[in-house]
Amino acid sequence: MQSRVADTADVLATLLQASPDAIVAVDANGLIVLASASIKALFGFDPDEVVGLPVETLVPEQVRAMHERHRKKYAGIGEARPMGRGLELTGRRRNGSMFAIDVSLAPFSIGGEKFVGAFVRDASDRRRHEARLHAINEITQRLLAGDPTARTLELVACRARGLVDAVLGWVVVPSGKESLVVSASDGEGAASILGLEITSEGSFAKRAMTEGDPIIVGDLSIETSVPAQMKALGLGPGLFCPLRNEERILGALVVARLSEAPGFNESDTALVKVFANAAMVALTIGEARVELEQLQATADRERIGRDLHDTVIQQLFALGMGLQSIERLTSGSVAGRIDRVVDGLDEVIRQIRETIFVLERPALADWGLRSSVNAVVIAASEHLGFTPRVGFQGPVDSVTSEQLEPHVIAVLTEVLSNVARHASASSVEVVIVAEDNMLLVSVADNGVGPPRGRSAGNGLRNIAERARALSGSVSITARSPSGTLVEWSVPITP
Repeated sequence: MQSRVADTADVLATLLQASPDAIVAVDANGLIVLASASIKALFGFDPDEVVGLPVETLVPEQVRAMHERHRKKYAGIGEARPMGRGLELTGRRRNGSMFAIDVSLAPFSIGGEKFVGAFVRDASDRRRHEARLHAINEITQRLLAGDPTARTLELVACRARGLVDAVLGWVVVPSGKESLVVSASDGEGAASILGLEITSEGSFAKRAMTEGDPIIVGDLSIETSVPAQMKALGLGPGLFCPLRNEERILGALVVARLSEAPGFNESDTALVKVFANAAMVALTIGEARVELEQLQATADRERIGRDLHDTVIQQLFALGMGLQSIERLTSGSVAGRIDRVVDGLDEVIRQIRETIFVLERPALADWGLRSSVNAVVIAASEHLGFTPRVGFQGPVDSVTSEQLEPHVIAVLTEVLSNVARHASASSVEVVIVAEDNMLLVSVADNGVGPPRGRSAGNGLRNIAERARALSGSVSITARSPSGTLVEWSVPITP
């Protein structure tokens, strides 16, 4: 029996020393009475070196007083449990550096004397993986909530650098030319590299995007492909990770440390790679959500357009026809008033048709000929003293080529300029019409009327020459009771 007990003690002693967790035994006074061999790897102390020292030696100085209070309180409870439930515990190495730890406590007694065994494990990897999951969850929630991709990429850069203790993180995407551009950045000097163009040739980011694997760079300051703006930030180790999936390459996620910091290891690389892959999935989901919302919005706009066309316009037509039939039975001022109401209904119908066109093609509101015409009109309103009315009929954006649009804008600019200088008008109406393979620019004002003879000037001659060059025509006629109507018409070529 004594032999069996001795053997068991040897086994326990061997197990104690072989444990990857650092194990320390602390007496009632908080002094370390025993330490396992693993304390060297975790804390940098030899086991014999810590015996007799307060256990607070192994915790950061700023929390030692609190730790002592909690230790004394725990001595009165005496139950085996994890230490600091809900808290992020930190250990202090011999060199003063800090690291995340998990601690389990186990009270025991020997010869009537009470002790506490503390099993300490490095929690750095666990915390980093939890931080990665939290960051991915945050990114996904932001995207599903409608945050734009540009802002999300900035968050990706921020969280990535936090995972590996980097001072700077950025995202590089293709610029549409033979280069890359920094589309998002976070950290020290982030503003100085945002929007920076990087030559694709020899770029580590381009290599990572093409090869699909992370690239570790030991010292960014000595690499010729690194832009001077980045070198000026004192960067050293760098890690380039692709943002891609099987269907597309979005760009590259880059994190960097200062020149005196340690390089990135395999654990860092694996962590950022998994994070980048998860972020790419989140970005794809976010883009899919936006597309679904756009499809839904398009369907709603098409439904509204159909309702306007099939019901409202038809009812207005019916009202107009009814008024015209009544007009035949009347005369004098009543007939004139009815006639004006019918003209008003026609104008409302035209405006509704224009609204239907915009509803069915919402993207055209922000680009193309419509946008350019509206910009010219807004600019002219400063000289006119009022804002002209603008109308569009037909698919003016989709049928106007890139070659034709500059001519239209030049003509409209010239005509409005003439109105502002010479017409003394108080109202102007601009209408752009695309129908029957022709594009018409019509500008009508209520001013003094068209210029005559040489007073027509070079401006109106220029718009006539543009019309002839495009096999079109221009007419300048007087309006009744006053004003000028300029109609510039050219064929629409495929």
